[in-house]
Amino acid sequence: MQQQYVITFAGADRTGLVETLADLVKAHGGDWQQSELTRLGGAFAGVILVFVSDEGFNALDQAVQTSGNTDLSIHLTRATAEPHIEPNLRLTLTGPDRPGIVYEITHELAELQINILHFSSHVQSGAWSGEALFIADLETRTPAELDLDELRDRLDAVEEKMTLEIDIESDSA
Repeated sequence: MQQQYVITFAGADRTGLVETLADLVKAHGGDWQQSELTRLGGAFAGVILVFVSDEGFNALDQAVQTSGNTDLSIHLTRATAEPHIEPNLRLTLTGPDRPGIVYEITHELAELQINILHFSSHVQSGAWSGEALFIADLETRTPAELDLDELRDRLDAVEEKMTLEIDIESDSA
C-alpha cells in the first residue's frame, strides 16, 4: 500500500545532489510529490514529500542507513494523511537583524495556538543604510476563536521590543 513519507536532508552543496535524492526515490518505487529545496550558506537542504509502498520505504530507509554518504544527512518520516489546510493569516516582518526575532514571533503565535504552515526568511542589506535587515513571510492557520485584537496587541509589543514592522493580513479581518 502506498504511504506518504517526508524526506528531510542537508549536505554540502554540490552538483548532482538533487539527482542523487531523485535516484534514491525512483530506485525504491517512490513518487516525488512535493518539495522545498534551497541553498543555505554553503549547504543544500530540503524537504521532499514522496509516495512509496511500505516495502519501498523499508528498502529506501535501509539504503539511506547504509549509503555511507558522510557529507549528506537524510532522515525519513512517515507523514499523516491530513486534509489540506489553507492559511487564513499572513505576516510580513521587516526590521534590523538581531538575535531572538524568530523566537519572539513564534512564541506569541504558539501562545495563541496559531499553526505556522510556511515560514520563509532571509537577511539582506538595507537599501539606504546598508544595515542588515531581517525579512520574513509567514503563512499561518488560526483557531476559529482567535481574538485578532489580542494578536495585534501582542505583535505590537514585539514590534516595539525588536524594532520591527509587522504587517498582518487576515482573511477574517
